Order: sequence, then C-alpha cells, then structure tokens
Amino acid sequence: MPPLQRLRTCSRPLSTLFTTGCRSVVANTTQPSCSSSHPFSRAIIHHHLFSSKSAQTPVTNNYSTIKQQVHSLFQSVTLFLPRVVAFCGTIHVTTEYGFNTVSCEGPSMEPTIIDGSFTCVLIDKFSHRIFGLENNNDDDEHDSHDCSPTECCSDEQEFSNNDDNTTWLSLLKGVWEQHFASGLQRGDVIILHHPSKEATICKRIIGMPGDTIIRTDGGSRESNHRVKVSPGHLWIEGDNTLQSHDSRAYGDVPASLIIGKVVCRLWPLRDYASLGLDANGMEHWQRVRGRIGRGERPLPLKRNDGFEGSHVLKERNC
Repeated sequence: MPPLQRLRTCSRPLSTLFTTGCRSVVANTTQPSCSSSHPFSRAIIHHHLFSSKSAQTPVTNNYSTIKQQVHSLFQSVTLFLPRVVAFCGTIHVTTEYGFNTVSCEGPSMEPTIIDGSFTCVLIDKFSHRIFGLENNNDDDEHDSHDCSPTECCSDEQEFSNNDDNTTWLSLLKGVWEQHFASGLQRGDVIILHHPSKEATICKRIIGMPGDTIIRTDGGSRESNHRVKVSPGHLWIEGDNTLQSHDSRAYGDVPASLIIGKVVCRLWPLRDYASLGLDANGMEHWQRVRGRIGRGERPLPLKRNDGFEGSHVLKERNC
C-alpha cells in the first residue's frame, strides 16, 4: 500500500486510537493481541508489556544471583573449614609430639655442629616421653677405670673411623634403636631448655641418674673431684669442652627440661663446613656428619686442643 493511502487509513482521531489501545492492554495483560485491527494499538501494548518487564526483571535477577552466591559460599566454607582445622591440628600434633626442626648456633658442640654453618637439625620429641631414662649398662660389662683424656680420645678416634664404614642398613638400624626403641642414654645429643635462663641449648648426655662423674677440669677436693648425679637428673656437656657452658658450671639438670633427641642434620646439605681462614689466609674445612647418633665425643677440631670434659666412673666387676 502506498504511504499516502496508509496515512489516510489512519486518519481517525488520536483519542479514539488511544482508547482502543488501552482497552486492548486491559483485555490482554498477559499476552499481546495479534488480532488488533490497528498497528498503533499493537505498539502501545508492546511498549507497556516490555517496559513493565524491564522494570521488574533486574530486581528479581539480582536477588536470585545473590542468593546463589551466598549458598555456594556457604557450601565452600563447610567443605574447606574442616580441612583447614584438620591440617592445622596435624601440624600441631606432629611438631609438638612427633618431630620438629631446631637451628643450632655457637661453638659448644664443635665439631659435631659447626658454628656459623647455620645448622638445622631434626629432633624427635616422643622417645624420651615413652621410654624415659635408661641406663645403658652394656658398657659396664667391661672392666671399669678412670680413663684419662688421651684414652678417651683414642676411643673416640676408633668410633669416628668406624662410622665412616656404615651402610644404609646399619644407619637405619641405629635410627630405629635410638629413636623408636629406647629412651635417653649416655651419648645422646639432646635439645633442652636452659636451666637458668630463657633459651634452648644443645648438649650431649654424659651421666645418667646415679652415675658418678669424674671432673677433669677441677671440682671439689673434698669429694676427690667426683659428683654423683641426682635421681631424675642428667649430666650434660658440649663436645667442645673448652668453649662449652654446661653442667660443669650449673650442675646436673632435671630431665623434665629436655625437648627432644637429635636425629640428624638437615642443613647444610654438603658434607664439609668451613672453619674460616687461618693466619695465612688459607680456608680450612671440617667434615660434618649428617647422622648425629649416640656415641662418645668426637675429636676436637685441632689436635693440640686440650680436653677438659668429664666422664663416668665405672665400678670394676669382681
């Protein structure tokens, strides 16, 4: 139809067209009527319906979206929170009653632990709680005597040489016997609280409860330089006897101060630690064993260093 003829067809008054459109809107609120005779009425119906939907739809959609997000967040929290609690509980129980790491500094345990090498050791915190204090009486089968420092050093040299020939089987066996099948014994390297200040120290057990300690660095002349370890106490000293502040200064310590037994060295990873430069500018290195097991003191770093450590008096079996 030509535009002019279409314009003549729609020449009815505007009020009549508006009234007809409104009646069609009221009669067809849910669905527009496609049988309306005039295109203007269909335009009014289309505008009314779509404008009402566009005004109501955003509110409904936003509410449902927020509700779904809150519901999904609640589900995520209920699934994630128990796992976090279980993980934190496992870490706490492991570090408090199982194994933990400790950083050691200072020259008192050289050459077992080199000062300045940022040594980090692994300790077990359960064996001494399960098995307690044990006197290793197997050594008492030998004839007892007051060994001199040179004799002690010769024994330690033999121990150190035998340690080089250890195998994985003997290494695992030693770890099992020391940390999973026995308590505290002489020769164990332990981490404990300092008896007189807020600090932790690393020392070696020299005497068990009831042992008689011979002090080679002096002591009381009235007791012939001998000290008897009290029940429930330990006599501890450092491997570097010349630079160690230990039981020779503050006496035997209660076993309740013990934190754990040293298992092995975790850091540094290399087998040798630097001892620094000498007067000629030459750097010296010392071998550092990864396994810190039960045994006698190792030899001092320098052969001409003196020995002031104490040892246990063993009675001769008649």
